Amino acid sequence: MCLTEPVRVLTVDGAIATVDANGKRRHVSTLAVPQVRAGDWAILAAGLLVRVLEPDVAAEIAAALHLATHDDPPKGEPA
Repeated sequence: MCLTEPVRVLTVDGAIATVDANGKRRHVSTLAVPQVRAGDWAILAAGLLVRVLEPDVAAEIAAALHLATHDDPPKGEPA
């Protein structure tokens, strides 16, 4: 099973981006979404950014994931 999650793109350097994935920095591939820029929200799957998201869509996905995995309500922006 492959889990995807919304992440915030911190920096982009060619085909590699640094993202904030639920409070952890990760280096991931941008090959599937070469248009991604720092500040964007995107979907991360298996180390690859696969889709750029609008911030409101990222928030909805993050809230749904939070509800599915936690007992407390989501807080603030998506991770």
